[in-house]
Amino acid sequence: MWFRRAFYWVQLGAVVVLPLWIVVARAISSTRIGALDLLVFLAWPALALTMLAVLGLTWARKTVRATKTLSWLDVAALSTWYVVTITFGTFVALSSELGVGLTGGLLSLVSIGVVWASVWQLVNAARQRVRTVLAGLDYAAIPAGEYQASRFARGDGDVFRIDQSGR
Repeated sequence: MWFRRAFYWVQLGAVVVLPLWIVVARAISSTRIGALDLLVFLAWPALALTMLAVLGLTWARKTVRATKTLSWLDVAALSTWYVVTITFGTFVALSSELGVGLTGGLLSLVSIGVVWASVWQLVNAARQRVRTVLAGLDYAAIPAGEYQASRFARGDGDVFRIDQSGR
């Protein structure tokens, strides 16, 4: 439980730290990596915006807000995403064209997977909440029959109790 709760808070810091790591890695790199400089230039803002979107999708789930813990799927997806991002920044710092290209592509695929997993979990959580509300409405529905209204208590004004006649 503490591990999933820690990821709840780590996710907020990662939105700032991981894209910044890519910028710092490019700044400390001693050589140019050619055409892949464009990939690095586009990667950090795209990563920051995607991380913000995933943060919003995760926090949109009521169970996450209430318990301040992420699901195990969130933890696995975010862990993978963070490791690939750190690896991408490391290859940028080492000026490895092959490493930047491979991990850049992998980072794109993992980012799409994490967004998809977040959307899927949000839709499932919303679907479950709607089912719960509708089940509660079905349970509270008054069965068909004859009903009689009576005052609930004296002095209550327009408060009425509706009872089935014959009870």
